[in-house]
Amino acid sequence: MSNQYLSLREVGRRLGIPPSTVVYYKDKYSKFIPSMGGLGRRQRYSAEVVEIFRRIREMYGMNWTTEQIENELSLKFGILIENIKSDQQLISGAGLESSSDMETVIKGLSSVLGKVSDLLSNQALFQAELRDLREEVSVLRTEKRKLSAETNERILDMAMEIGRLKRDRAELFRLLRTGDSGPDESSFPSSEYLERPLVIRNSEGEYLGVAGKGRKHFSLEDFVKLLENSINSHRSVDLEWQEKSGQWILVIDASEGQSSQKKIMLVTEENVTPNNNTVVRIDSMEINGKAVPGALLFSLFKQIRESFDR
Repeated sequence: MSNQYLSLREVGRRLGIPPSTVVYYKDKYSKFIPSMGGLGRRQRYSAEVVEIFRRIREMYGMNWTTEQIENELSLKFGILIENIKSDQQLISGAGLESSSDMETVIKGLSSVLGKVSDLLSNQALFQAELRDLREEVSVLRTEKRKLSAETNERILDMAMEIGRLKRDRAELFRLLRTGDSGPDESSFPSSEYLERPLVIRNSEGEYLGVAGKGRKHFSLEDFVKLLENSINSHRSVDLEWQEKSGQWILVIDASEGQSSQKKIMLVTEENVTPNNNTVVRIDSMEINGKAVPGALLFSLFKQIRESFDR
């Protein structure tokens, strides 16, 4: 029986804490630490109370308040404490008349202790899983910050690339207007001329224009872009504007080596329609020195308008 009932000194030895500390815990939380009889130093405690003292020590190490400790003891060891008290009453009532009665009590206490041990093991497992989850969340947060930084860097690179493309586009339009003649305003049409509505007139004198997209009219500048795109497979494209008798003539010279060459000449002039709208009219067009028939040019213009109306 000496192995089943312990003194406070033995409890302290098993837990590795001073006897004075064990006595302090016993006095402060006496209602949670039932004894097995005797007075003073002769008091003995069941082996199961070692787990109660161990838990009290852990909670002190975590700086828990007295109220928190009492709630924890009541929650986790309430059943154990009640069983120990019941066993005390059983032992006192029976007078420990036989060893078989004592063995029954010991088996009951062992069963309760096993349940408590399982509960503590499950709690330790839960705490380990919680630590693993916290570490995983920390790793995910680190990866998120890294991805966010990389995304911001890519967005900045894309913004810089878009800015460069816009500058290149502006430069291309400037060259489209100026050709190779430099910034001299007299060598190419004004921006107003290039941006006016572009029309063509049939043999009956009817004007045909293109509404364009987004309610913006189709301009001479748009038509020049179409011409340039149609021959963009050539290695070199030269644009030149010429002014003659109030007309602006665009010469597009495209070549791919010396074996293939295409030269387009577009003659335009400013007109006022019967509705008093100022427009730019296509007067004629030549490809490699051959005039494009008016009917064919008119048909081409109708196709352009139908494509924009879709």
